[in-house]
Amino acid sequence: MKSSFLRAVVFSVLAVAALPVAGVADPGAGPGSTTPATAIRRKQPPKPPSQPTVEQGEIGGAKFTILRPVQWNHRLLLLAHGYRPDTAPLLADLTPEQPARRALLDEGWMIATTSFRRNGIILADAIADLDALREHIVKTDGNPERVLLEGESMGGLIVTLMAEREPDTVADTPRLYDGALAIGAALDLRENNMVVGLTLQPKIPLLFLTNQSEIEGPQHYVMPKTLPDNVGVHPVLFRISRNGHVNVSPRERVAALHTLNAWVDDGRETLPKPEEGKLFYDATLPLDAQSSRVTLHADGRGFDARVMEVNGVYGNVAINAQPDDFTAAGIKPFMWLQLKVGDQTLRIRYGRDFTSVKHGEWVVFPYADGYCWIARNFENAAATAGIKEGDTVTLQQYDDAQAP
Repeated sequence: MKSSFLRAVVFSVLAVAALPVAGVADPGAGPGSTTPATAIRRKQPPKPPSQPTVEQGEIGGAKFTILRPVQWNHRLLLLAHGYRPDTAPLLADLTPEQPARRALLDEGWMIATTSFRRNGIILADAIADLDALREHIVKTDGNPERVLLEGESMGGLIVTLMAEREPDTVADTPRLYDGALAIGAALDLRENNMVVGLTLQPKIPLLFLTNQSEIEGPQHYVMPKTLPDNVGVHPVLFRISRNGHVNVSPRERVAALHTLNAWVDDGRETLPKPEEGKLFYDATLPLDAQSSRVTLHADGRGFDARVMEVNGVYGNVAINAQPDDFTAAGIKPFMWLQLKVGDQTLRIRYGRDFTSVKHGEWVVFPYADGYCWIARNFENAAATAGIKEGDTVTLQQYDDAQAP
């Protein structure tokens, strides 16, 4: 019998087509009609939008973005972002074109996020900002039938704390949230004058999705422990068999959310089982093969790529180059390359993540979605090089005489 995670994988790769909405025919002003056709048309309900709608605003100093699907299934996903430096702008960055978000919107989920009221390590106030955003949605759209939390890095810690905060029983105090997905949860972060801490006793289904290089903290959290009867819900750990921080593909993210949702619906027994003697289930999924989108140089030693996205907080730059494009250009892991942006030529390394270079140096590395990111370690790549979405950048080998 297929596990809920395998069913979730199937859901995550199928496009969900929106059902056509039946329209009301205009009867016109035919014989015997006493109402003009224009008046009849004014009585018809407005056509639903063909694309998700975006609402942006601010609550208590925290900016928010809400993505509303064409047809809401009365389910809500609230997102908690990771750590951002104090100097970064307050952004509730969320677009409907992100693959994981697009898949959920097509299913009818409403998705929302908040910038939090400030940057830095923020836990208690972040929880209050998420609660306030949920309350705003209830007031404007009605009470959702299902609310899931998703957080990455510091956000993973935030949703873990929220999963622990929910009441043990719902007889007197209804629960605000039904389940939580913590991706690359930074469970060791601490806030100044911290008044809330981990109890290791979540009250709602809590699923950790973690890269293999960061598995120690979540693995300790899910270790079997003796709890009083009727207290807590035993959490679950899914491992992604690649290194990195929050290095999770859109398919893996959506499949994990589907599995969490099935857990809420059908109980823990529907979850996939870890290998014998393991505390985790391997939830790694193969990347979809994509045709090359770059322009390979005639000499076969480099290529031109397009900038797909610029991260508004950190300035990292997503390009449409894939690992196979580097191989086709004779570029091997950890080689130093030339990065050309406009009239600038920069020294960049083809690495595996941010740590492949020293502070301030440039690096390009594959990401879990199959494409690559250009970044500067502890610096803003887009700002320092003036890179914008839609720009063309060049990556090519050094000539032997130029090689660093």
